[in-house]
Amino acid sequence: MYTRTFRLSLTIVASLLLVGCVSSRKYADLESANAALRNDYEDLQARYEQATAQVAEQLQTIADLRKENLQLTDDLKRAQESYNRLDKTNRDLLDRYDRLIETNQNALASSSMELQKANEELARKQLEADKRERELRRLEDTLNKREADLNKQIADLQGNVGQLEGNLAAREQRVKELEAALGEKDRKLAELRQKVKNALLGFTDAQLTVREQGGKIYVSLSEQLLFPSGSATINAGGRDAIRKVAGVLKDSRDIAITVEGHTDEVGGSDYNWDLSVRRATSVVKVLVDGGLAPTRVVASGRGEYLPVADNSTPEGRARNRRTEIILTPNLDALFNLINQ
Repeated sequence: MYTRTFRLSLTIVASLLLVGCVSSRKYADLESANAALRNDYEDLQARYEQATAQVAEQLQTIADLRKENLQLTDDLKRAQESYNRLDKTNRDLLDRYDRLIETNQNALASSSMELQKANEELARKQLEADKRERELRRLEDTLNKREADLNKQIADLQGNVGQLEGNLAAREQRVKELEAALGEKDRKLAELRQKVKNALLGFTDAQLTVREQGGKIYVSLSEQLLFPSGSATINAGGRDAIRKVAGVLKDSRDIAITVEGHTDEVGGSDYNWDLSVRRATSVVKVLVDGGLAPTRVVASGRGEYLPVADNSTPEGRARNRRTEIILTPNLDALFNLINQ
């Protein structure tokens, strides 16, 4: 069970690493929270295994004490048998003593020494038997006390194990909830990507592409589709493509939208940066005209600083002159689960 849970946690970590949809601060918080969760989980599992080992050790100790108790009980039984034999011997001697008195006082006198020795031996044996019986009782009391202490320790350990298992179950439930939330996010993202692709079927790969990267969807529109060279005025074909994207996104209100403008290295960096911002702003305006709330859309200019191809070739520069509509899912539900 713990291996599967750990694997689920790793799956969540991998999934969260793919989620590039939040700011760098949120991403760091997410990664730190997941690492803390994984450390808590591993700590609880180690404590559970340690507690289980302690219970097994205590149970073995009880078994050893019970074996010792059986041995002592056997010794007591043998001592009792010895005592019985001595008692019988004593009675026999007393009988003999009575008979000697009855038959002959002289014989009693001659045998008194023997009787005295027998009585002394019997007394010595009795003392030994009494001593062993007291020792056995002392050992039984010690064993009972130690067994009671061990039972209390076992009960305490079992209580700790139960608490650890409860904590592990709660952690596992949160892992499952996180995994379900991630799965739901991935499902919605895949569904949105397919809707965007379906809406843009009439355009070629040279004009636009749709891809998923880092937990985001990138709709990359080429300069050829959108703008005349050096201009921020959108062509009719570009407006059509942007409006189709807006039509898909109107029903996806939990998706954040960023429009990034990109240029090649031709021209000054200040000019390219300004051009990329103006082009991103032009696309944002068409998205808003297409029905998106202005609060959902952000315009960003990246200039020449984020190329996707080599600027030393005409083909590479053409690929770099692009505007990207970046769709980012809302991860508030995941953060709420982690912060619980």
